[in-house]
Amino acid sequence: MSQDIEQFDAIVTFAQAAIDAGQVWGLEHDEGWALAGSEENPDQMVMPFWTSEEAARRCASDEWAEYKVSAIPLDSFLEQWLPGMHEDGYLVGLDWSGDMEGIEVEPEELAQALEDLIDGQDDEKD
Repeated sequence: MSQDIEQFDAIVTFAQAAIDAGQVWGLEHDEGWALAGSEENPDQMVMPFWTSEEAARRCASDEWAEYKVSAIPLDSFLEQWLPGMHEDGYLVGLDWSGDMEGIEVEPEELAQALEDLIDGQDDEKD
């Protein structure tokens, strides 16, 4: 599977799970939210998010052991977080594994996928 297809699948899977849950999960500390250096783009930082509390909790260890798992409502994530991350030049980490590895995407790519899926669900209701 090409990297582009793998990334697209990860974005769609994450977006649908976030919509189903109505929220995403991040790791929060007194000094801010968990960040890691990008494996793909050394000049960028990645802010990871998860679609389940359990998955986020698995990553609250080692250097992130002092972080607490916090939910972010999906509308806030879509309307405030992703645009803010884009402005700050951060990437989004999607459902990283316990060893803090995973897909990194541009915030606007994830925002577009979320909007497309939400619009598609709205169309089905009409």
